[in-house]
Amino acid sequence: MPIVKRGIVNSRVLVVEDDPAIRRMVSSVLEEQGYEALTAEDAETAMELVSKHRPSAIISDVRLGGMDGATLSRRIKSTPEFSNTSVLLISAYPEPDGHAGDAFLAKPFDVNALIEWVKASLERRRG
Repeated sequence: MPIVKRGIVNSRVLVVEDDPAIRRMVSSVLEEQGYEALTAEDAETAMELVSKHRPSAIISDVRLGGMDGATLSRRIKSTPEFSNTSVLLISAYPEPDGHAGDAFLAKPFDVNALIEWVKASLERRRG
């Protein structure tokens, strides 16, 4: 059964970021907007959370220890049960070529752009 918060169906968003300050900031902003924010500091933990909690959207840093965010997005998109999960990659570095994410946002990013991406992604899933 989907989670409903402020009229948003399945509003669970996973934030994958190895920088604790950015991870807290993004999850706080999402929660202020009425979303349920899950967090992971690495891609391996993120995959476990995706399997267990099935978020509707994922915001992932590209550069992570171990598996990077681009690889994480390819794994998610290539797994049939998660392939429709929206993935936003964020990075202070250039956008990786050929990534499987749905969008890319350069750091430092505009928080409003991040929120708009989440809203649009969840609307598409609902549509």
